[in-house]
Amino acid sequence: MSDTTATVPAEATPSRLPTALVYDPAFLDHLVPDEFPEQPERLRKSMEVIEALLGAGLLPAEHVLRLASRVATLDELATVHERAYVERVRLAVERLVERGGYEAGPSRFASEVYVSAGSYNAALLAAGAPLVALDAIGEGKVRNGYALVRPPGHHARPAQAMGFCLFNNVAVAARYAQRRWGWQRVLIVDFDVHHGNGTQEMFYEDPDVLYFSTHQFPLYPGTGESDEMGAGAGLGTTVNVPLPAESGWSVYDPIFRQVLWPLADRFKPDVILLSAGFDAHWRDPLSDMLLCTADFSDFTAEILEIADTYCGGRLVAVQEGGYDLDAVSHCAATLLFALTGSDKVIGDLGPTPAPSWRWNDEAIVRSLYELHDLAGYRRKARRIQLRTPPAVADATE
Repeated sequence: MSDTTATVPAEATPSRLPTALVYDPAFLDHLVPDEFPEQPERLRKSMEVIEALLGAGLLPAEHVLRLASRVATLDELATVHERAYVERVRLAVERLVERGGYEAGPSRFASEVYVSAGSYNAALLAAGAPLVALDAIGEGKVRNGYALVRPPGHHARPAQAMGFCLFNNVAVAARYAQRRWGWQRVLIVDFDVHHGNGTQEMFYEDPDVLYFSTHQFPLYPGTGESDEMGAGAGLGTTVNVPLPAESGWSVYDPIFRQVLWPLADRFKPDVILLSAGFDAHWRDPLSDMLLCTADFSDFTAEILEIADTYCGGRLVAVQEGGYDLDAVSHCAATLLFALTGSDKVIGDLGPTPAPSWRWNDEAIVRSLYELHDLAGYRRKARRIQLRTPPAVADATE
């Protein structure tokens, strides 16, 4: 994918700058066993939907600046990972190639993690993609960005791969934003259905990185209880929102309006990073949540408003989970629409199933207010709880 910087209109103003889409075909070279959930097809299909939208003019080309990724350097990775661990990943891939050539099949590297001949390069590019988007923002070329990457990253710990993840892409980006651009106060929002234990661990004692996570609990990896709040100077800058199975929009919406907003009001971020996992979608095979595609558009709009309020719109979304191919591809395209300022929703996968019960969202919010000493919330009209998403025609049909 080529850098199309020249297509940015000369008269573009900061409020009308395009959104960076950072992607590399090498992400597909990270191969896994056939039955593994985190397949290359997740990104391949997402890009097919996005390309179809661009080709049909439904997503105006001038709203998207397509950029190639670059590899993250060892020094950049070492801001959050141990150098010996990075070398261990490299050697695992090198030995795999030595044994079976570049066509060697995937080999188990860690719990829920495989590597293939193309995995090390793909992982370096995945960690480098959000850095490309941050540079484009810092250079005034784009308003915000979307790094559509794999392997995902938020489970990767300083010296351990786990949960499909090799390097922690969002964590590398947070340190890069601070050191390269001086955006010291970094808000990381993680709405993947699984808790980002690696991201939490890396910033648990850091007062300049606010980690906010909504996730199903209990669920893999078993971390992310509400009393995990940071330590030392970072006490209070880890905010976990563990949610019960079958939570849907009626539970998530007040969390974003009434919890995330006052946290942001207090923290006043310089830049926002979004761990954009779509596995809380009701069709996802690895979770039991009841979100629909339109809900992710709503949440992204809230996060964009926070970015506009506090940090000049600086926001980079980085792909994490999502394992139903139709849902993840529709959500990826919908997220890109949202980042460009559109509320269009791609595809209609049918109405969200009715929950077996209704959770008390007011009690959840109240407990988080008491735990984190919050006050105030964003008041706006609520939508009805169960709704069929507004949809445009599926671009793949």
